[in-house]
Amino acid sequence: MGAGDEDILRIYDETASLIADLGIRGRISIDEMKFLLDLLELVLIKKDKRDFINMLKHWNPGQGDEEIDQIIKATLLNVDFKNSLSIEENQDMIGELINEKLKDGVR
Repeated sequence: MGAGDEDILRIYDETASLIADLGIRGRISIDEMKFLLDLLELVLIKKDKRDFINMLKHWNPGQGDEEIDQIIKATLLNVDFKNSLSIEENQDMIGELINEKLKDGVR
């Protein structure tokens, strides 16, 4: 394992600890905690689905249609990150919802 890998594992461990702490303290729900831990593993360990992450960067929750935000959040919390088909199908749906918000002028 190289020095870069050790840094990635350290970042993973520290971030996972922070997410777990938020869940234990009730600052985020158990579903939100699970989602964040799965996403962290997908990005840092598997180094996969960069397009999924880039898509999420365009989402501005709290601006514009709140109903769309709730649908996006519920969809994200139900993504099975261990199933590529689930990721792809939900990514398409979330992308369409984000584009709908952008079309309505929310940036």
